[in-house]
Amino acid sequence: MPENPGASANSGETLQPIVIESPLQGDPRRFNEAPEGITPTVNSGADAAANLPHRNRPDRSGSTDAPAELKAPGDRRALSLDALRGLLLVLMTLGFTIANDMYPGWMYHRQYPGGETFADIPGITWRDLAYVGFLFSMAAALPLTLSRRIAKGEKEVGIMVSVIRRGFMLLVFALLIGHSNTYFTGYTQTARGLAIAGFVILALIFTRRRSDWNPATFRVVNLLGWAAAILFLLFSPGLYGQGLDIKRIDDVIVGLAFAAVVGSIAWYLTRSNINWRLGFLALCMAGYLGAKGDGWVADWWWSETFPFFHLGQLTLMAVVIPGTIAGDHLLRWMQLPHDERGDLLYWSNARILGIAFVSAIIAPIVVIGLYNRWVPETTEIVLGILLGGIVLVWNPKTDGEVLIRRLFVWSSLWLMTGLILEPFENGIKKVPDTLSYLFTVTGVVGLLLVSLVALVDLLQRRKWVNALIDVGHNPLLCYVLYTVLLNSTFELIPAMRGVLMATPEQAFLRSAIMTVLVVLIVQWTTRKRIFWRT
Repeated sequence: MPENPGASANSGETLQPIVIESPLQGDPRRFNEAPEGITPTVNSGADAAANLPHRNRPDRSGSTDAPAELKAPGDRRALSLDALRGLLLVLMTLGFTIANDMYPGWMYHRQYPGGETFADIPGITWRDLAYVGFLFSMAAALPLTLSRRIAKGEKEVGIMVSVIRRGFMLLVFALLIGHSNTYFTGYTQTARGLAIAGFVILALIFTRRRSDWNPATFRVVNLLGWAAAILFLLFSPGLYGQGLDIKRIDDVIVGLAFAAVVGSIAWYLTRSNINWRLGFLALCMAGYLGAKGDGWVADWWWSETFPFFHLGQLTLMAVVIPGTIAGDHLLRWMQLPHDERGDLLYWSNARILGIAFVSAIIAPIVVIGLYNRWVPETTEIVLGILLGGIVLVWNPKTDGEVLIRRLFVWSSLWLMTGLILEPFENGIKKVPDTLSYLFTVTGVVGLLLVSLVALVDLLQRRKWVNALIDVGHNPLLCYVLYTVLLNSTFELIPAMRGVLMATPEQAFLRSAIMTVLVVLIVQWTTRKRIFWRT
C-alpha cells in the first residue's frame, strides 16, 4: 500500500497540508497596495524606508486650477505639464527682452550670435530650447483636450470642426501679432501706438468668458473685437507705408497652428495604435530626406500650395508625435483612480529626487556641449547619465512610478536619436532646423517634463513652481504681453528708452525686471480666472 502521511493520526508523523496555488486573477498591481487595515506611511519630507509604500502629503498651496479644456477625464491633474509650459514661456520672454549686440554669443540664438546677423554655424544655446519646447508642450496637451471631447460623446465631425477652428484662431492670432509687433512694423512712435491698439484687440477676441460675466455683454464685446481686427488689418499698415500682407505674420504661431491641426488629426486617428502614429512619423521623416535631393518630392515638399502652410512643415512631426506620446502616458495616469491623500509610492523620496536631478542636468550638459562643439564627449556623457537614469527608474510598482519610467525611456530615445544625427546636415542648427535639432531638443524637453513630474506630481512640491503653473495656464497672454504691450508702452516714453541700458549688467537687470513683471501680471490674471484661449 502506498505511504500516506495523513492516513493515521496515531503514526506520530507531522501532518503536511496539501496546498494548491492557483494563478492570480485580474490586475496584479492591486497586490501592490497596502493591505487592508494598514495605513501607508505618510511622509512630510523624509525618505520612506526601502520597499515600504508611502504617500507624500499633497501641497494645497498656491496655483490656480487649470481651465476645463486642459483637464482630462479623471481625478488627477498634470500640473507638471503646466509648469513645463510656464518654464518655457519664461525663458522665451527673457529672450525677447535681451538687447542686441551687448552679450556673448551664447545669450542669443546660435545662428544669430549678435541677435541680428545670420551666421551659418552649428550648435544651440538656451534660447533655442524654447520653440521646440513650446511645440512639445502643446502636443502633449492634445490628448488631454481631445479626450475630454470624446468622453463627452462629441461626434467626429464636431471634434474635427473644433480642431480646424483652433488652427484658424491661431492664424488670426499670428496675423494680428504680425501687424502689431514693432519687430514687424518698425520702431516708430506710430508703430508703438498701433502695438498697444493691437494688444487691446487681441484681448477682446481671445479672452475666454468667465462664468460670472454677462453672456450677452461678453458677446457684444467679442464681436466688436472681431470688427476692430478686420479694420486694423486692412487700414493700420497704411500708417507705416505698407498694406495688408498675409506674410507679415508670426512664424512661431503659424508653426503651432499647423502642428495643432495635423497633430490633433494624427492623434485622433491613431489614439488606439501607437504603431500607426510612429509609421506616420517615419513617412514625414522620409519626405524630409527625399526633399533633400532634386525631384518631385522636393517640388511637393517646398511648394506653397496654401497661403500659410506647406508640406515642409511636416518636419515638425519630429516634435509633435513624441509630444502626443508623452501626452498619452500623462492621460492614462490622469484617468486612473486617485487618492486625495496622495499617490502611493514604493520608491524613496531620495530616489525620486535623484531621477529629477538626472533628468534636469541633461539640459545644460547638452546645450553647453553642443554650443562648444564637444559633440563626441557630450554624447558619451549623456549616454552614461541616461544609463544611470535607467537604473533609477527600474522596477516601478505604482502608477506614478510607471509614468516616470515611460516618459524617461521615450525621452532618452528621442535625445539619443538627435545626438546620433548630429553629424548629419553639417551639425545641429535651429536655422534652418535640422533633424538633430528637433529630436535632440525634444528629448531634452521630455526629460525636463520627467523632472517636473517627479517634483510636482509625485513629491507634491507644487509650491516650488506655483508661478510657472499659473503662467503655463495662460500661454497666449504671456507670449504677447512683453513684445506687443509692455515693450511698446515703455518705448513710447522717450525717457524710459535708455533706463538701465548703459552697460550689459544694467541691460540684463532691466531684462530680469521685465521678465518678472510679465510673470506677475500673467499670474495675477490667471488667479482672477481670466484666460486667453483659442
